[in-house]
Amino acid sequence: MNRFSNQSSFPPLWQATLATLLGVGIGLGAMQGLSYYQKSKQPHETGRQIAAVAKPVQKSPMDLANMWPHLDTRMNVLLMGVDSNGHDTERFKGCRSDTIIIASLDPETKKVALVSIPRDSRVRIADKHGVEKINAAHALGGPELTVKTVSEDFGVPIDHYMVIDTHGLKKLFETLGPVEVLVEKPMHYRDRAGRLNIALEPGVNKLDATQLEEYVRFRHDAKGDIGRIERQQWFMRAMKKKLEEPQVLLKIPELCKLANQYVVTDLEVGDMLKLAGFAKDLKSNQIQTSMLPGDPVTINGGSYWVPNPETAALILHRMTGAPLSVSVIATNTGASIHSWRNSDDIEGSGITEVSYSNDMVNTALADATAAPKPTSVIVRYPKGHEDIAKNLEARLTEAGYTVRWRERRDLAECQHEVMIQSSIRADDDLTAKLKGAVAELENYPVSVTPENRSSADFVIVVSPTTNITAPIPVAKELEKPSGTTESKATIAPTIKDDGA
Repeated sequence: MNRFSNQSSFPPLWQATLATLLGVGIGLGAMQGLSYYQKSKQPHETGRQIAAVAKPVQKSPMDLANMWPHLDTRMNVLLMGVDSNGHDTERFKGCRSDTIIIASLDPETKKVALVSIPRDSRVRIADKHGVEKINAAHALGGPELTVKTVSEDFGVPIDHYMVIDTHGLKKLFETLGPVEVLVEKPMHYRDRAGRLNIALEPGVNKLDATQLEEYVRFRHDAKGDIGRIERQQWFMRAMKKKLEEPQVLLKIPELCKLANQYVVTDLEVGDMLKLAGFAKDLKSNQIQTSMLPGDPVTINGGSYWVPNPETAALILHRMTGAPLSVSVIATNTGASIHSWRNSDDIEGSGITEVSYSNDMVNTALADATAAPKPTSVIVRYPKGHEDIAKNLEARLTEAGYTVRWRERRDLAECQHEVMIQSSIRADDDLTAKLKGAVAELENYPVSVTPENRSSADFVIVVSPTTNITAPIPVAKELEKPSGTTESKATIAPTIKDDGA
């Protein structure tokens, strides 16, 4: 286990930035990477001199990038956020990892996949520590035990880990300055004992360090921890934009100090350089996000998140390159016992065991792709913005897609533009074709949430700021019985709004 070095002989801008950036799930910006390359050529610079080094160079960014080591194969990094147990305790010791994300960087597809594992996920902790919530693994055996648990219980090969002490996040926010964040809805919560007083209003806001911490920690709504995970994933994209600002380079010494205090990783120097080179040009639409699907369950009085073996295995297979491991997930999470679906407590209830295997997913995939059929879409839009939804529906229909219905939702649920892969048939190939059919969808980020019995292949969420134009009427020549022709404009079909 190595902490980031803070010695002047090894200028670690890219270490600090990569740690904080990957710690919240995003890759490096090009400016940070270029600055690291410059500093690596002057290994004995002091903190004061580093700021002077971070000036534009004569060589082009492409020339410098080509000199870095390349990431040739997929790399899976387990990211963990821990909250130290008080000021007088040793950092990183005996504390639970309340944020767990598998970051999979794939040079073949040039994408980063982020799969969040809910902290209450019911798993079998490795090394005979018994069945527990997954966040207990770090408290019992540190990042190594967490890596082993994730690898064994979900069949995912983990190459490296990175642990961020969440106390360092606020320090990071203070160093970087205000970050522009879209707050989805009013967020109000007061905890006197925890000295937490959240009071955020909806809309695009520049949040200071305290407000940013409140945004990523808020979970006091109907979605609880699941809503917090969703906000963390959107926050990652906002942080990427912030870290691309040129003035961040002037804060190198402070970032290095933060990395040394609040980050632990087993990544070696060469691996970090590969990650920096891979991530420097990453765009937001190259970052795919997902959360391990499952159900909230009460077992023996304890609240757990029990992963769904089939869809969880499919997501991990597609996003991390893991082998399809349905039975492994079912066995290690207890998903084969179905009694919680009909009972609040497993003890004393009729237990029905179900056998899970890869055949269930393979059969479902075969059935979904057996007969060619149009890709289906649901258009989700905020109240008061039916015109955007109608324009998108008309464009999709014109391109040969089947629009199941338009779905009207509250504004808070449609603040972010996103394309959701909602069926097991929806993969990256279908996603690319859909984006190619409507140019405005090209920059939409992708969320992977497949369901066995989904109503459509995709859900496209538009926001109040979405700009999608209606199809351009095309003149058609209609042949008359007499052989003469006349022009007639194509009329868009009548659209029925089935939104609630």
